Amino acid sequence: MLTIIDKIKLKDASHEDDFVKWVKEVDYLACRELPSVETFCVHKVMREGDCDFIEIITVTSLADFEKDMRSAPFAALVERFTQMADVSEQLICDPIPPGYRR
Repeated sequence: MLTIIDKIKLKDASHEDDFVKWVKEVDYLACRELPSVETFCVHKVMREGDCDFIEIITVTSLADFEKDMRSAPFAALVERFTQMADVSEQLICDPIPPGYRR
């Protein structure tokens, strides 16, 4: 299991409401169709920084996720996403177990 963290920068601040709506109504639902995706959540960055949002994706493996990235559902996501935002940085992370969760 790997974690992918994408730093997202909106192309224009005026896209924020549309982006949030799209995440809730389209992106979250479409990720359920991607077999490699175990968890997925987008977070709004609350303090000024080099990105507006981050998305945290837990996947079964990088190879599995790369396969899903070649699928039609993923291509549809990319098309709309790139109209509103760019991924400014991507981090591929390997969790150190067991971690902590309350």
